[in-house]
Amino acid sequence: MAVHWNENGEPNEFMSKQVVVAFIPCLIIFLHGLMYIISHNIYKFNEDEHVIISGFLKTITLFMLFIHMLILFINFGSMISFQTGLTIGISMFLFMLSKAFKKVQSTEKDPIKLKKICLVSRRIFQVMACSILFSLFLNLKWGFYVLLSVISGGSILFMFYALYSYIIESYET
Repeated sequence: MAVHWNENGEPNEFMSKQVVVAFIPCLIIFLHGLMYIISHNIYKFNEDEHVIISGFLKTITLFMLFIHMLILFINFGSMISFQTGLTIGISMFLFMLSKAFKKVQSTEKDPIKLKKICLVSRRIFQVMACSILFSLFLNLKWGFYVLLSVISGGSILFMFYALYSYIIESYET
């Protein structure tokens, strides 16, 4: 079965069917168990943080399952290209991440910085998802460049805002 496609959509790397069918589900189960063990053995977490971690874990698990199903559908004769499917999957993943930031229940005792980070993070991921969907209208080469640029720029913006909120605003007050 093909596991990697070139720019023209032609497969150029292959693996055995057993490895393709079994590897990603085994990886998902392993990572799910690892995150469960880690999140339940950190004593500083209360019940609300377990909900946040399980939400992110579900989002990552669904994205990995989507990629697995995309590879299987392409190998069984589907007419969708891998890059188009991957672009749609990344956009869905980012929308789900923005929704996870929305589900974080803010309480009165939460610091304003944390509330602002959640709000700005939600907007950053929504803009990234919309920008990535826009890249579907470009040809494959330029769409790939836009995809990489949006992911890189959005990630840097997210990290800079988190650092700004915690370091600069804390210093000013």
